[in-house]
Amino acid sequence: MAYRPIGDILVAGGCVNRDAIEAALRKQNEGGGLSRVGKILVDNGDIQPEELVQALSEQYGLPVCPHKKPAEHLFLEEQLPFPFMIEHRVLFLTLEDSICAITDDPSDWSSIEAARLQHGEALPVYLASEEQMDAALAKVQAFAENNLKSMMAEAEVFQAGEWGDEEEHLRDLALEAPVVRMVNLIITQAVEKRASDIHVEIGDYNLRVRYRVDGVLHAAESIDKKHHAAVISRLKLLAKIDIAERRIPQDGRIKMQIHGHDLDMRVATTPTIYGENVVIRLLNQQHVELNFSSLGMPDRERDLFNKMVEQPQGFILVTGPTGSGKTTTLHTALTHLNSDKVKIITIEDPVEIRLQGINQIQMNPKIGMTFSNGLRSIVRQDPDIIMVGEIRDAETADIAIQASLTGHMVLSTLHTNDAAGSIARLADMGVESYLIASALTGSLAQRLCRRICPHCAEATVVSRSHLSDFPEAVDPEYTLYHGKGCEHCDGTGFFGRMGLYELMAANDEMRELIQKSPEAGPIRELAKKHGTRLLRESGWEAVIKGASTVEEIRRVTQWT
Repeated sequence: MAYRPIGDILVAGGCVNRDAIEAALRKQNEGGGLSRVGKILVDNGDIQPEELVQALSEQYGLPVCPHKKPAEHLFLEEQLPFPFMIEHRVLFLTLEDSICAITDDPSDWSSIEAARLQHGEALPVYLASEEQMDAALAKVQAFAENNLKSMMAEAEVFQAGEWGDEEEHLRDLALEAPVVRMVNLIITQAVEKRASDIHVEIGDYNLRVRYRVDGVLHAAESIDKKHHAAVISRLKLLAKIDIAERRIPQDGRIKMQIHGHDLDMRVATTPTIYGENVVIRLLNQQHVELNFSSLGMPDRERDLFNKMVEQPQGFILVTGPTGSGKTTTLHTALTHLNSDKVKIITIEDPVEIRLQGINQIQMNPKIGMTFSNGLRSIVRQDPDIIMVGEIRDAETADIAIQASLTGHMVLSTLHTNDAAGSIARLADMGVESYLIASALTGSLAQRLCRRICPHCAEATVVSRSHLSDFPEAVDPEYTLYHGKGCEHCDGTGFFGRMGLYELMAANDEMRELIQKSPEAGPIRELAKKHGTRLLRESGWEAVIKGASTVEEIRRVTQWT
């Protein structure tokens, strides 16, 4: 069936005239195309919500929900993915003796398919009005909150009490059904919120759970402190680490499947004055896209970086703070270079993303497998390309540079604020400036900034006086965007992240300068002279394009 615009359907049905449609389209364009024509018509009073639902039914070929009050016929059970249902506005109803789904957004086909995977592909889907969905969602939200409270109350029965220090009792506690459900819910919600990390922290009065989403921590459940032993023991049991040892930090891994996705989790425990804290890094192998387009690297930087890594030998550094995406960038470069004709070996701490056809080594200081020792061994394996997870000392730096000078392409990371700072850091470690100048191919500094949520973005006019720390802003005022917060972005105004890049290529003039004085300031100025865009300049471009906000760029970059 050929696609028909919603306006044509409404006009053909006699619900509205063409002038109202044109006015709604103009209003949609003024808002950047973020609002739907049907919703604009309802908000303007041109059509009734029921007329919009009938038109959407005709447009998408989905029937209208037979229940006038869907909230009274909700299908609710403890195992349902409530955060997903609420965020994507897809709910389950009872219809006679079967289950169906309802939505007010038939264009979100991926969410509808996810609902069908939950209850089977034969699950019928019906359309409801926005008002009907809001009433049903409020009831679902209340049920989800009460469900969590009941799980915590049920778990009280299984507290460790006076015998909490004994390993067998902690193990029994971790295996009780209420505790298992509570921990599964914490992990499931993290996946549904797109979290990269889960922080379970014990305080003076409660056990706090926080999720890091798009690089920023967000508070979630606050659990009574008396559940601490149960939750921590369950996580440690899943991670296969000693549940009775609470005096020293421990590391482990959890593998499980959530909503059909294989999830690999890195678990780290740390003792505090109140008890043990746990941080879980979530690595969803099926959602890792290792290509430069998905990284958001601009064409100029991408083409230049590809030329750098495709050289037969050299030394390339990727710099930035923890969580800036350095490892993902290096793995993307390795994926780009990987073929049957080259041998690639990496040494990492830890191996977060497993790459087919690439030899990856896990660093293990307990048995002497450090970056420097591992790198010595790697060089004897006749590799073409080497990746060192991080250069932490002069010994590792010297071996990496010597390897690059003897015919290898060496990729590694450093913790510096910008690309020019990587040269100064190597010099501070004691690496001779002539070796740096001879080996260096280029340095890439990067940050990850949050993207404005496309579902709630709105325009605002900002004057030049509020942009004084952005030298590129020369006009009296700018129309910029920000997210006001919606269900899609969990009220944050942001959804997803993009990279900001500062790529500095080494040339003869720069090598000469590095040999004379490897100081960051002069090197930065020379790089700018040769076309390097600083991180703040890359951030300003993202702001002008409406991809991010001024405040977000200020948060992730520093003024230089």
